[in-house]
Amino acid sequence: MKKLFYLLFLLPLAFFASCNDDDDLAQVDFEVTLSNVTLVNNNYYAISGDVVNIDGVAVKSLTDKAATVTGVRYFLDGFPIWASVEEGQFNFAFSTEGMETGKHNLAITATVLQVDKSITSAALNVPITIVENADGLPTDAPEIGTYSITVRMDAKN
Repeated sequence: MKKLFYLLFLLPLAFFASCNDDDDLAQVDFEVTLSNVTLVNNNYYAISGDVVNIDGVAVKSLTDKAATVTGVRYFLDGFPIWASVEEGQFNFAFSTEGMETGKHNLAITATVLQVDKSITSAALNVPITIVENADGLPTDAPEIGTYSITVRMDAKN
């Protein structure tokens, strides 16, 4: 009976001894590059009928540990439009033909891997506004071209 009592006493200690740091998430800058768009105040603009190219999704480590991204999935207004698990093969294009003018949401989810860090899931919302023609672009908009936005991904405190 004494042995059972001692085992029950040690059982809670086993839970503390077996835990590792699940909050040690990847620390990276997440970069998304689109072309055939313009960028104003971190909002992409595209002209109705044009094709928007997603030229890449990449991560840059904020530490001295290497990082990469995999399992990238794209959603437009909540609907899945494309996915890839191959590293570096995240290019995709979609037509704005028939899309309503106004604000839309391009959501990107991915798995981020970094040396000595926990596997991390990332989700990024990229606002994209479709305008009828070039006259609908903001007056301070640069030319239609290729633009990138960078989002810092860091563990929440």
